Formats: sequence, structure tokens, C-alpha cells
Amino acid sequence: MPFITKIPGNLFALTAIPFFLSFFLTIGGVHAEELTEADFFEESFETEDSFELEDSGDSFESDFGLGEEGNFVEKERFFKSSEFEFTDNRSYISSPRKRERLRDFQDRPEFTETYFKSYFKGMFSDLEYITTSPYRWDRTDWMTAGLVAGGTGFFIGLDEDIKNFFDDIRSSTTDDLANIFEPFGNGIVTIPALAGFYLFGHFDENYKAKRTALIATESFLITGLYTTILKVTLGRHRPSTGSSSTAFDGFTTDNKSFPSGHTSTAFAIATVVANEYEETPYIKPVSYGIATLTGLSRINDEKHWASDVFFGAALGYFVSKTILHLHENRKGKHFTIYPRVDNNGGGLVLSKRF
Repeated sequence: MPFITKIPGNLFALTAIPFFLSFFLTIGGVHAEELTEADFFEESFETEDSFELEDSGDSFESDFGLGEEGNFVEKERFFKSSEFEFTDNRSYISSPRKRERLRDFQDRPEFTETYFKSYFKGMFSDLEYITTSPYRWDRTDWMTAGLVAGGTGFFIGLDEDIKNFFDDIRSSTTDDLANIFEPFGNGIVTIPALAGFYLFGHFDENYKAKRTALIATESFLITGLYTTILKVTLGRHRPSTGSSSTAFDGFTTDNKSFPSGHTSTAFAIATVVANEYEETPYIKPVSYGIATLTGLSRINDEKHWASDVFFGAALGYFVSKTILHLHENRKGKHFTIYPRVDNNGGGLVLSKRF
């Protein structure tokens, strides 16, 4: 398997575990705060894409009256749910940070046994969906696939030259850097790190951290499966064997250079982290930067050709993007009723978020 390797002879690489965990704990703390009532009502709401109460007849007017500016004024009773009319607007808190925390609060499920059964069942359905995706691709998707294939072919033509370049600049410094970043694509390090990040989210009651850990784990496993299938199917020789960059045996477990499992794993996790914490400016460059350096470490160590790294990065990225899209669609619709008060008066708004 590309994501399970032997424990390194020296323990230097294992120092990446606390580094990995500290990185995850840092991003986990970004949204560790819970949504409080004071936060919810602290800022005014803008009326775009929200459902508002509207006049629907005589019976409605017996419950509510309209003020001078068209706002609702409560009369004899509160309201009847049957007398809501939906408009095409959505309501948002004006602060992006509080809006994100509100979304996190609304989307939060209970992590029960039923949830985890659904999670693992969903993993298999996601795998099926991704495997059959080419049947649903449109013109843009096929163009993207063509660019990835063309880029891989371009790097195959340059593999020998890139290998020679890395051989020329290789030193104890590049080896030390490779030892730091190689573990980010190693299952012996990433699995405990993801488990630790989930436990952090559990004890800190941080839903975003737990969600990120679960989606990253799914991306890691599915990407690893595809990577393994391609490795065994193509049987490409590694640079360290001294073979040509065009040496492919096919259907063998002896030569498994294409694609790079470390790189596909690193980019699969980095894509999930970058997406889930996209509102934090430094997370995206740090995540993809670490994944890129992980791929370069494999070229430095003569474990992979440049084309192995390029295709592995694309595989991890696009698999994770698809999984993120599927999980986003499962969130469903969320409804909230809140009072709205502004300079013109007040009222009630029923809002939804998809």
C-alpha cells in the first residue's frame, strides 16, 4: 500500500508527529468558540435570500399589523406557522466570522453510533460515485482531465532531466528537509495525527475539527486505494533502480513508482484542510505548501519521478474536492426564526441555508 511504509531506521522522521498535531491544533482553534445567544443577536441582519413574514390574508392581519415602514407589529397572538410565505432572500449576519460560526452551529450533527454507521456507509457510496464519475463528466471536466494527462506526459518527457537536476543539488540540507516533510504523506504519521485532531475536536466540542478529521480520513483512504490500484496496474520502476523513466512492467508489486502515494496522501489531506478553513488566510498556502514539499522530498530521495509527483498531487486534490462536494450536499436545509430590529422598526424572519 502506498500509504503504509516501514518505520524509518532513525527516529528523526517521527518528530513530524508532534509538528503535524500542532499544525492541526492550530487550525482547530480557529473555530473552537461556540455560538452564544449574545453573538447571535449582536449584529443586525441583512435581508438577502431570507424568508420573511408577509401578509397572506385577513386572518393574518388579526395576528399582526404593519407599521409605517412595512414592518410587523405583534397584535393579539404570536404567529401561526401556516401563515408564513417564503421569499427568495437569505439572511446573513454582517460579520463574516460570526456568520461562519452560525453556519457551523446550524450544521452540527450528533456524533452518535448512528452517525458513524452513516459515515462509513457514505464512504462506500462516495467511492462508487467517484469511480463512476467519468460517465457524468461534462466538457469542462474532460478538459481538466486532459490537462492532467497532458501535464503528466509533459513531466514524463522531463523526468530524466529533473532527476539529474535534483541529483546535482542534493546535499545534507536537502536530505534533512526531505526527512521533515516526507512523514506528511506517510500513513504511520498521518493516521495518528488525524485521530489526534478528531479527539481534540471531541474534547474541545469543536464540530469543525471533528468534521475536518473525518472527511480528511475518508479522502486519505479513497485516494490511497486509487493510488495502490494504479501502482500495481502500471508497475513503473523507481528512479533509485537505475531504470529508464519509461520503464513500466504492468501488473506487478515489485515496481510501484507511479503515482506517488506520499504526494497523493499529502494533497488529499491538504485540500480538505484548506477547504474547511478557507476563511483563515494562512491555512491554504501552508497546507498546499507542506503537500508540495512532501512531493519534492520524494524526488530528492529518488523514490519518485517528477511525473509521479505531479499526477499524485492531481489525484489527491480532485478526489478530495469531489468528497467535499458530496459532504456539502448532505448538509441539507436549515431553518432559523429570529427577530429583526433596525432603525425602521422590527419584525420576525424565517431564514434558511442550503
